[in-house]
Amino acid sequence: MDHIKFLVDMFQKGGLFMWPLLVVAIVSVILIIERFIFLRENKVDWDRFQFELRSALKEDSLEKAVVLAAKTKGVIGRVMQECLLRVQAGQTDIEDATEKEILNEMTSMERSRGWIATMIQIAPLLGLIGTVQGMIVCFMTIEQTADTSPKLLANGIYTALITTFAGLFIAIPVSVAQEHIRKETNKVLHFLDLYLVEVREWIDKKKSSGQPVLPTMTHTPSRGAIPAVSNPVEPLVGAAR
Repeated sequence: MDHIKFLVDMFQKGGLFMWPLLVVAIVSVILIIERFIFLRENKVDWDRFQFELRSALKEDSLEKAVVLAAKTKGVIGRVMQECLLRVQAGQTDIEDATEKEILNEMTSMERSRGWIATMIQIAPLLGLIGTVQGMIVCFMTIEQTADTSPKLLANGIYTALITTFAGLFIAIPVSVAQEHIRKETNKVLHFLDLYLVEVREWIDKKKSSGQPVLPTMTHTPSRGAIPAVSNPVEPLVGAAR
């Protein structure tokens, strides 16, 4: 209770700009939680997925590879399934096969990150404004009383110091969280590129050996469809659902 009372007292002494700082802090927490949920939903057993994909391609079994991608949720699963379905339909240019899907996924991957950066910039600026306000209060007190007693200037000094502290206290941990989010998002993109390279190398190998990439198909599989196979691969352990 003493800690809560202390925080409430400091909040009140911080003045008017503590309210927008509180709003910035709450919005930052909400945005960070949303990004962490997104990253959790896109967490994949990276090494196992690559092993399963490589094994399926070595067997020249696009059906198994499509099943693997379909059972992997998140950005990796959606992009890889679209890519493999297009290859299965006869398209051999990986860039063209995945360009549209990747552009769609980039929207979800970049969501909230711009606002987090904005909160990082706003927090110390609000603290700085509060500092200026506190100094103005100090000078107004001196002008009105012609007295520089520390006791009379305490309110303005409190406002200046507390708002500066609050602004930095918000901006620093949010900056750390943003950096973590950036690294984890880039990690997803890195492994996506790695898996697409696996498919590209398999196609190039088939072409260089003069073999057809796949047998002629009577129909084009639809997006999201999972082909029936006699020995479907098991779902990835730890794949995001």
